[in-house]
Amino acid sequence: MLKTNFFKTVIIAVLFLVSFKSVNSQTINHWEMVVTASDTWHYFPGKSEPPANWANTDFNAGSWSSGPGGIGYGDGDDGTTISAVPSVYLRINFNLTDTSNISSAILDMDYDDGFVAYLNGHEIARANIGTVGIKPLYTAYSPVDHEAQLYSGGVPERFMIRAATFRKYIIEGTNVLAVQVHNFNSTSSDMSSNVFLSVGIKAAGFTYRHVPAWFHDPNDSKTNLPIILIDTKGQTILDEPKITSVISVIDNGSGQLNGIFDEPTDYYGKMGIEIRGQSSQMFPKKGYGIELRNDAGADSSVSLLGMPSEADWVLSAPYSDKSMLRNAITYELGRKMGPTWQPRYKWCEIYLNGNYNGVYMLIEKIKRDANRVDINKLKPDEISGDNLTGGYIVKADKIADLTSAEYFYTYPTNRYYTARNYAFTYVYPKYNEIVSQQNTYIKNYLTTLENTLNGSSFKDPVNGYRKYMDLNSFVDFQIINELANNVDGYRYSTFFYKKKDSDGGKLFAGPLWDFDLGFGNVNYSAPNLATDTWLYPNYGPYDYQPMHWWARLMEDEDYRKAFSARWKVLRAGPFSTDSIMADLDNHVQYLGEAISRNFVRWPILGQWIWPNYFIGTTYQEEVNYLKSWITARLNWMDGNVSLSTGELASAIDGYNVSVFPNPVKDQLNIVLTTKYTKVISIEIMDMPGKKVYHSDYSPKLIGSQNIQLNLPHIIPGYYILKVKHNGLIISTKKLIITN
Repeated sequence: MLKTNFFKTVIIAVLFLVSFKSVNSQTINHWEMVVTASDTWHYFPGKSEPPANWANTDFNAGSWSSGPGGIGYGDGDDGTTISAVPSVYLRINFNLTDTSNISSAILDMDYDDGFVAYLNGHEIARANIGTVGIKPLYTAYSPVDHEAQLYSGGVPERFMIRAATFRKYIIEGTNVLAVQVHNFNSTSSDMSSNVFLSVGIKAAGFTYRHVPAWFHDPNDSKTNLPIILIDTKGQTILDEPKITSVISVIDNGSGQLNGIFDEPTDYYGKMGIEIRGQSSQMFPKKGYGIELRNDAGADSSVSLLGMPSEADWVLSAPYSDKSMLRNAITYELGRKMGPTWQPRYKWCEIYLNGNYNGVYMLIEKIKRDANRVDINKLKPDEISGDNLTGGYIVKADKIADLTSAEYFYTYPTNRYYTARNYAFTYVYPKYNEIVSQQNTYIKNYLTTLENTLNGSSFKDPVNGYRKYMDLNSFVDFQIINELANNVDGYRYSTFFYKKKDSDGGKLFAGPLWDFDLGFGNVNYSAPNLATDTWLYPNYGPYDYQPMHWWARLMEDEDYRKAFSARWKVLRAGPFSTDSIMADLDNHVQYLGEAISRNFVRWPILGQWIWPNYFIGTTYQEEVNYLKSWITARLNWMDGNVSLSTGELASAIDGYNVSVFPNPVKDQLNIVLTTKYTKVISIEIMDMPGKKVYHSDYSPKLIGSQNIQLNLPHIIPGYYILKVKHNGLIISTKKLIITN
């Protein structure tokens, strides 16, 4: 069966929270065990349905079998072995004295494959079976193949019973803990039911039994990061639709530690939650989209962790980015650029249904709002005049999993030589809320924009692209994407928004989103791994090419000047190397011990996770690689952003020549863009001017060319690389050849 590695310190869930004001933080002096798996239990194999009151205090289990727990078969972790059955029912009596001295309780369950637990007849915990509040039938099987952990050196899964709930159900004297455990299927090779119940004691002194060696006091795992507790009430989180769950947000403020026993500070209540992301959904650490809701199920705007009130948020799960910093540094730099809104975020640690789920980023979702993308609200009846002109939010993104109603294509009549037809998805208004007149308007606006951008007069200051595009936002968007050399840049998660004509009326590029595969964190695209090549040229296969908009803009000298001037201003301030390195160091320092907890829960350091290029054996190595990559990228851009040098100058002629790697050992890659099919010649000269290598390449089509050369043995040293097209030199670069 599937082996699951659980976090080996504290794994806590809130399964039965009461109202926000009635949950009180309690001081716990120490923990003691009141029920352990090796105690003698009464048990009933699930060959038929037990009496309806089997979990209650008034039920007499004298006719049931008894023996030491756990009760089950297979794996050798059972105190009492039974034959294979779909389910087994367990009961044990235990005594509590001076219940006023008990603060909270923890149920540690080492089970295979699903269970429901009851305290004096009241349900207190459940996993992988049925619906909360309804006892599963004895014939029910768990839909999840869940493996016990103790026998293989792990620890049980942990469920917290908060003080208000526990004190409501316990009685002074004899209490009953009852558990029904359900198998995965009729052919399952094992079944486990090791149950441990511990209580938090307020005062010093000893009353019950010592907790086992594997027991971890949850108060020892307090954190300076905010904590978010999610309880799905036994439901599975889906890609869509959102399921109704309970969320609790704990943040005791600057300088204060946060613990899972603390009272919720920002919010406690209902929410809708679903899995979010596209390629990231393959990872076991899932990202989630959440929508805060009131008791009636309607959206509820709430301020979380100091960010402005809203109902919709994203819980981003850093996973393939093992530094966990790429999105954070991107959003931070974007906000420092100003003046347009970029997503705010807060680091936090997540506990999901009994599992510590690691370090997350709580991020503002991109949406229309006065505190987010501040554009006019577009009502369904606004179908003419100035009202029709804004606001809109669209996104260039993947469409493979979407219905045709969720996106649209633009089909400009003026064509650019490397352009393709771009699909835009509806962000605001949503595809099922936008009316036909609004739909037609935004399609026509983008089509007109492209026709103008592709046309011969696109540089015209009055009737060219400036009439439709906000130049400053496109420059800033390009600078961030170029700095990150983001593999998804200009093609996926690329947002745009349009204001009303009375508010300027132009299309803005942004906000920024999804940069976890940027900054050298990709192994399937050499141009995006390199620090010495531009992103904006069109390269690679047709369906892999970025939008040509920025390549076209770079053909305008005024735009290039704006790009160059803006870069130099930013480099003198928030984009200085020292400033960016300090920002990264501050994040690492703030995350602190949470980094270790995250990589205990997800032990992926030193392992290849799609699509890593660099694989560090330690977290610090991952951070150091990110720093070195960014430093090299900044330095290269400094030397190539001038209009008179490097690849930016060659962009005037549309070639955009990139060479990598450099230094090179045996395979050299040359990427460039051509407007016609003529022979491309590559020559390598030594320093005295002697030719040591020559190769000709004949393009089959115009546009992006990716030339891979397997070099013969050449004595290591410094050389000059010349690239010629139709007999003209289009690029000259220094080349280092190594062993």
